[in-house]
Amino acid sequence: MESMIRDIIAEYFTINKLFSSYQYGFIKGRSATLQLLNIMEDWTSALNLGKQVEVVYTDFAKAFDKVPHQRLIIKLKSYGLDDRLISWISDFLCCRTQRVRIDSSYSSPIPVKSGIPQGSVLGPLLFVIYINDLPEVCHNLCSLFLFADDAKLYKVIHQLDDLTLLVTACQVLLEWCDKWCMTLNTDKCKALTLGKTKALNFNTNTTFDIPHNGGIIHLEHISSMKDLGITIDSELNFKEHIGGKVKQAFSMLAIINRNFFNLDKETFKLLYKSLVRSHLEYGHSVWNPYRIGLISDLERVQKRATKLVKCCKKLSYSDRLRFLEIPTLKFRRTRGDMIEVFKILRGFYDADTIPILLRNHDLRTRGNDLKLLHSRSRLDVRKYSFSSRIVSLWNMLPNSVILSETVNGFKNNLDKCWSTQDLYYNWEADIVNI
Repeated sequence: MESMIRDIIAEYFTINKLFSSYQYGFIKGRSATLQLLNIMEDWTSALNLGKQVEVVYTDFAKAFDKVPHQRLIIKLKSYGLDDRLISWISDFLCCRTQRVRIDSSYSSPIPVKSGIPQGSVLGPLLFVIYINDLPEVCHNLCSLFLFADDAKLYKVIHQLDDLTLLVTACQVLLEWCDKWCMTLNTDKCKALTLGKTKALNFNTNTTFDIPHNGGIIHLEHISSMKDLGITIDSELNFKEHIGGKVKQAFSMLAIINRNFFNLDKETFKLLYKSLVRSHLEYGHSVWNPYRIGLISDLERVQKRATKLVKCCKKLSYSDRLRFLEIPTLKFRRTRGDMIEVFKILRGFYDADTIPILLRNHDLRTRGNDLKLLHSRSRLDVRKYSFSSRIVSLWNMLPNSVILSETVNGFKNNLDKCWSTQDLYYNWEADIVNI
């Protein structure tokens, strides 16, 4: 019953376009990677123009536990949900009690007037609806993106007055929290500056100060921040993120090496793909490196991993990959980029939340029917960002690949098209047009 109610509400919000386009959590057709791709478009464009970006990361304290039942019901009614649905949700949430047990003794039960049951099927969707209006509160002041209860605000800084607008947006956010009985854990809220700051004489070593209720909330300025599982640094080079993932992957390799002996081909592939490679590939479309040193660091993990199979230990790296039928990590990331482009252009993501990829409608030029336009970039941070680096690769794909009907069909057709590419087994090569 709970699953059916969730599906009905989700469908109602989707059909009527009621979900905020800045919320990416627990909504079909949206994801953490998609949010970061969107944000990186703004950030790399700003840095390419010589601007800086100020980002404020916030953290709600006990977010799901703080939601007041009656105020949630009021918001559900404001969206025009059927009275019978609201009545069912009210019964689902309200009239709950809790008590404490110590050994065999119980306290008196007290009513639970707030909180969405965690672990429930319906809970995440109800929370998303409760904070659905939050991005609009700050819309005229800055950009605010949500992934469930993770909220970040940012502003491209053209002049010092823009910092004032961002501070005002943070104040508005705090006022919204006061109104709707939510609380920010200010100790976990941080500020991060992207790009050069000397032109504005802005000292990023100081705190980011927000006046509120007669006092000042001091947010620590940091040089990097983990954002939805990806470490964002002030230069957007992702060196810290890649270093952390490489270290984590080597730790997993050590565990496999200590606990498994005489690994055969199939057992190795199962362990490696699930326990090691997954750490090196999460969200790679966001942080895909272009510097040889970082590419080599990632590939070094797979080089060592393939030596765990003793029967091919003395072979070269390329020959080990051929024997194990595993492509280079660089090939996997390039392939992953193409899959993301396919999902975006072919409508597998929510159209309101996808990054803008400029289409080339000039059919007189060579290429497929979904060609993309090249854009000029002044800095490498923009030149090698997702929307820029994928253009040439995508445009060289034939219609037989890009017009696939399904994602799996696209993957199969792409693999056939690129089956003879040197990059498959040689990480120092690149994809070439054939």
